[in-house]
Amino acid sequence: MEEIVALVAVVGTFTSIIFFIYLFFTSRHKIRMALIEHNKEAGIFRSEHNGSSALKWGMVAVGVGLGLILGSALESDHFEAPLPHFSMMLIMGGLGLITYYLLIRKNNENDIGDGTV
Repeated sequence: MEEIVALVAVVGTFTSIIFFIYLFFTSRHKIRMALIEHNKEAGIFRSEHNGSSALKWGMVAVGVGLGLILGSALESDHFEAPLPHFSMMLIMGGLGLITYYLLIRKNNENDIGDGTV
């Protein structure tokens, strides 16, 4: 019985992932075709990629890693197993995002002050 439950869970997970990917692309295609029919531009589908998103997620990953290390240290000293890991991961990941925000804000202020935007 457990094997059947595990099989249904795995098949259901992959089926739902494939279904959502299919829905995403078919709906995007239908929207683009409707825009073309009405002589509109499909500029909403273009995304501007900047290198700062890699910095942001790198800082979050480093923060989560540090949170795991700090959580392990707290687990051995004072707290039970899952609490310090999750709390320190969230705290350190959040600190990484806050640091990223402050860094980007500082860079934007410097760009505006130089007259180069």
